[in-house]
Amino acid sequence: MKKLIYILSIIVSTISYAQQQDAEIWQTYRIKSLKGKTQEFEKAVSKKTRMFNKTPEDAIFTFKVVDGQDQGMYERVVGFKNWSWFNRSNQKEMDYWMKNVDPLIESQTGWIVWERIKEYSHNWNPGNAPSKHQLRRSRMVKPSGYSDFLIVHEKMKKVYDKYGYKGIKGLFRCVSGGSEQMFLIVSPFDEYGENTGFDKSDKNTAELYNEMFGDDAWQKDILKYNSSLVDWGRSAERLTIVKSMSSQN
Repeated sequence: MKKLIYILSIIVSTISYAQQQDAEIWQTYRIKSLKGKTQEFEKAVSKKTRMFNKTPEDAIFTFKVVDGQDQGMYERVVGFKNWSWFNRSNQKEMDYWMKNVDPLIESQTGWIVWERIKEYSHNWNPGNAPSKHQLRRSRMVKPSGYSDFLIVHEKMKKVYDKYGYKGIKGLFRCVSGGSEQMFLIVSPFDEYGENTGFDKSDKNTAELYNEMFGDDAWQKDILKYNSSLVDWGRSAERLTIVKSMSSQN
């Protein structure tokens, strides 16, 4: 019962997010440069970033999508912030962007605002420099499926803590700019093939999960987890940071 109440509190908190000043907020949006203008676009964004995004307070990072339907697009990432950050004025920065960068853009999405669910993230230090690569897994959860979806992440976090999972995991939920049913599981890493197992065990997550929560707990919970998603509700893509277009702090 306590677990259900706690999970419901997370769901309700996203509805009243404007009052959650301790929330950790991230923003993302994607850009496609004009055909034949990629180098010019990259140089323009790099110059703008050096001029206006020089401190941790206004830092912004750029990634390039390397596979999937958005392959070749750039993603700009702002984080981590709280809601009061949106009160700031950045008109000069926006004017510069519209004059020098916007003419080099073919298309772009709107901003999506995410809140990181700190309780179910692992080894995520928002103050650290971003890793070179990211694996992004998107999950669209049924309105009736939040409990089954989040319980698995809660239990995985306990496994990670107990056995010393070496990887990084960030769990995010969309709170503005898209469906509130959308979650992101972000796994940053620096080298392909790097070891992200456990410090205290050679077993995998499913085996350790069953040891902690009972025989076949993983299999039973994953069945419910999968049923909590809409039919088309899972996708994955990889991104790589573009350092020249990112804040250097």
